[in-house]
Amino acid sequence: MFKNKIFLIIETAYLFIFPLVLLRFYPSLIHYRIYVLMGSLIYIFTVVYSQKITAKLFGVNSNSFFQAIKMLLTPSIISIILIYTFFQLARRWLVIPMLVEEIRSPSILISVLTYIFISAPLQEFVLRGYLVSRLEIVSHNKTFIKLYCAIIFMALHTPFHNWFLPLGSFILGLLWTGNFLKYRNVYALMLSHALIGATYIILMGMS
Repeated sequence: MFKNKIFLIIETAYLFIFPLVLLRFYPSLIHYRIYVLMGSLIYIFTVVYSQKITAKLFGVNSNSFFQAIKMLLTPSIISIILIYTFFQLARRWLVIPMLVEEIRSPSILISVLTYIFISAPLQEFVLRGYLVSRLEIVSHNKTFIKLYCAIIFMALHTPFHNWFLPLGSFILGLLWTGNFLKYRNVYALMLSHALIGATYIILMGMS
């Protein structure tokens, strides 16, 4: 069943597309996006158990951490510099009004810590650790896997009604998925994701 491409499409619709459709009709649900992602963990663990997806395939290992982070260091620094530069030159492109209040309440610090220790790791756990392993059951075509993951990652950032965020998410999605396929280390991705996203959150919260 899990090797069936039609079932993969149905699963994708259930895990990712259906929540986006709900957001279209109930925009306020955007503030509960972390809980929705957490809700998908029950299904994910069921698939992992039934398909015998190992911790190594999930990227839960420390053997290749330094190799993976070394390859992510330069693009992560460039991303942070670009975000900072755009905030100085074209702030209106990056500020998302619906998130500014969320970031400031209760405080920017708590929002950043929540992102670093919960949101970014959870996204990488689901969108790289699980999704890559899940796609490999259907296909071992690396180009297909990278594009699939990047498009899903981009789509999840479209409800914010900001062109910069989906575009950046697509590019970073390709980078992170490619890195994961090569080094199979989710911790390095979590660190890169957390640093880039935290920079964005801090600058937006201070805008």
